[in-house]
Amino acid sequence: MHTRTMTHTMITDYCMNEISKTTTDPDYKQWISNIEKRFRQQQIKAAVQVNSSKIEFYWSLGRDICEMHVEERWGEYVIKQLSEDLRLAIDEAKGLTPGNLYYCKRFYLLYNQLFEKVPQVGEIFRHSLKNESQRGELQNVPQVGEIFKPLHAITENLMLPLNIFAIPWGHHKVILDRYESEPMKALFYAAKTLEHSWSRAVLENMMGDKGKDNGLYERQGKAVNNFPATMPYPTGDLAAEMISDPLNMSFLKLKAKYDEHTLKQALIRHVNDLLMSLGTGFAYIRNEYLLSVAGKEQFSDLLFYNTKLHAYVVVEVKVTEFESSYLGQLSGYMSLVNHILKDDIDRPTIGLLICRSKNNVFAQYCLEGYNQPIAITAYEGIQILPENFNDTLPSIEELEAEIEK
Repeated sequence: MHTRTMTHTMITDYCMNEISKTTTDPDYKQWISNIEKRFRQQQIKAAVQVNSSKIEFYWSLGRDICEMHVEERWGEYVIKQLSEDLRLAIDEAKGLTPGNLYYCKRFYLLYNQLFEKVPQVGEIFRHSLKNESQRGELQNVPQVGEIFKPLHAITENLMLPLNIFAIPWGHHKVILDRYESEPMKALFYAAKTLEHSWSRAVLENMMGDKGKDNGLYERQGKAVNNFPATMPYPTGDLAAEMISDPLNMSFLKLKAKYDEHTLKQALIRHVNDLLMSLGTGFAYIRNEYLLSVAGKEQFSDLLFYNTKLHAYVVVEVKVTEFESSYLGQLSGYMSLVNHILKDDIDRPTIGLLICRSKNNVFAQYCLEGYNQPIAITAYEGIQILPENFNDTLPSIEELEAEIEK
């Protein structure tokens, strides 16, 4: 009995030792990590596929309602009856309310009119769906800009997937409510949603105020710049399309008498919102970046790197109207970055001057004297707080004083 117990203990110890060796082995750990990664990717693919299938089903419902002329054929109340019948017949169709069925109809009409006007879009769209159904995964399709060259907001160099079925239904409803009669704008925001994975709140913010032409569609690519003249084609055109004017800074809340330091600190605290406002591919490096040459020290306001353009971006922020002298300061910082940070794989550094306001004609004339790629944009939307508003937490002494009162 004792010998058997000892043998069992030895076997157990041996197994535990082998397990310990296995779990600490780097190859084993890497294998587990790879399995987990594959599982997560499959989950994402499955979720995307389920969403795409649902939106495609909504598209087909909208097509049926339109092509069968159901309202003319069975009366205006047929949509309500259709909703009831579908929800009785299909357990999973609880979301097919009368309102949603009307959205299905509007969804089909919105994009179908675009495909009818520009047949190439429909061909690419159908080709994308065919490939997707065969492989069960998303497919990047030819660039939207190749089809819509007149549309300033979409460039031939920016990859914009056209699979509208990959966008959540709630996003489609937001786009429909705003741009049902403007298919080009609808397509723009649909493509941007896919490109950046916007949430519904971000999508609404990028559309701007209802009834006003101040959304990203109107602002993108409007900054005064010399990119086409100072950068090789097509990089210059791509860079020009990426910078919006004016920049939307509605995410900031400042007192009326704010200075440059206050504005820059606020932008740093909200750097994620700033990155989204700037455009595609911007990565934040740091603020007050030290540029030291020959014992001289200079500090740029903000330093970014753009992964699309493969270039550093020096940003200077001013709280006053554009002045020509601002360009000299920015140009100096750009030259320092080119000498200190830029590698052979990087393109020449880009400069971005952000001012409170600017005269476009004056700014464009001033840019003609510079052979470095620079853009000038204004900003708007900062929410102004009352002067007596305390935007910091009270100190312990202030709290004690209030309690004593």
